[in-house]
Amino acid sequence: MKALILAPLALLAGCQHLNYQPPTSGDTAQVTFTSNNTAAQPVVCVPGKGFKSTEYALSQNPVSGGALDDLLKTMKKSPQVTTTVDIAPDTRIGVIYNRRQADNSRDRCKVALQFAPQAGGEYQAHFVHENDQCGLSLKDASGSSVDAVLIDWQCP
Repeated sequence: MKALILAPLALLAGCQHLNYQPPTSGDTAQVTFTSNNTAAQPVVCVPGKGFKSTEYALSQNPVSGGALDDLLKTMKKSPQVTTTVDIAPDTRIGVIYNRRQADNSRDRCKVALQFAPQAGGEYQAHFVHENDQCGLSLKDASGSSVDAVLIDWQCP
């Protein structure tokens, strides 16, 4: 009986390591992901392990608050997602968009940027999906564009 109780806990603990684990020490910066009211999954490159999903996904902005906001929170979805990244000259972030169409096909895209965050910096990554095209822009706390490079979907 004890094993049956521990098995789900072990599985749940294992699932936590599938998501991106933000650094807990050292020089870091914050990145807040937003979108043009499009549900998508922010990701951060973990060298040697690939792109890892943040704990929360981007949701469409709810029409009303209250119970709908609580439901989105329970589903780990939010109109904006903030995470912490290590300071490295080749920090890579991205967004995965994946939506099922009415005809059962999928509309998918992945977009990633590489940039050099400053220690203690705050950045705004904005994802846009329009006319079957994806884009990702990056600004600093003052609203100025950050020197970021659109890169192939690779995480060395």
